[in-house]
Amino acid sequence: MKKMSISLLLLLIISIYSYAPLVVAQAESSVLKFDLGENTGWAPYRTGKTADQAGILADLILLIEESSNIKFESVNWPQKRAEFALVKGIVDFDFICTAWFPGGTYGRQFVISEPLFEINEYVITLKGNKQLYPTLESIYTKPIGTIAGYFYFDDYQFTRVNFRDEDALIKALKYKRVEAIILEQEAAKHWASIHDVEIEMAAPHTTGNLLIRLNKTKQEQLPAINSAIKALKQNGKLKAVLDKYGVEAKIIAS
Repeated sequence: MKKMSISLLLLLIISIYSYAPLVVAQAESSVLKFDLGENTGWAPYRTGKTADQAGILADLILLIEESSNIKFESVNWPQKRAEFALVKGIVDFDFICTAWFPGGTYGRQFVISEPLFEINEYVITLKGNKQLYPTLESIYTKPIGTIAGYFYFDDYQFTRVNFRDEDALIKALKYKRVEAIILEQEAAKHWASIHDVEIEMAAPHTTGNLLIRLNKTKQEQLPAINSAIKALKQNGKLKAVLDKYGVEAKIIAS
């Protein structure tokens, strides 16, 4: 009996140590890393309008985490570094609009989630200059203010004049370093208010849906993410987040 007990004890110890790495690996695989961009970036999405606000995307991630039981970790990297990390699998996902990419091609190494809400990007001018850019074609061959590292589906048609972020882009327009810029409408309104500059939305540049672009190595997490997004639409929590930041966006029906 004594020998049998020792044998069983040894077997139990071996089983525990064999199982422990599996538990750790499973825990690590359920943590997804994502990029929120720099703190001066895409307000009110990646950062809030005020110091006490985290931003729409950070608020949504907390809600998705609660509903999906997936843990998320954020990093705050410049756009080019974040894109490199995403391709290499260092970061697992980002928030994108497929309309930003040529032909809507967001990369074969990724899968995309259920859409969240509509995003609208415009050619933006100072007040009084809107008539100079009545159509998208009117920016072609001209210098247009853009953000370094951002995607523009037609940037081969115009000359990019790159600036660090949305904040710098609006200041460039204010001080007439460029005559027109391309910027998402809510970010444009926010930074124009901060810098006390009157702007106008000229030609629409892109209209599309904001969604999560997830590396295929983590695609087993996509069903849980999609279920969480659908729940946020149905229970009104997505609309509540948008209302909190004063964003009037069309929520895409599931």
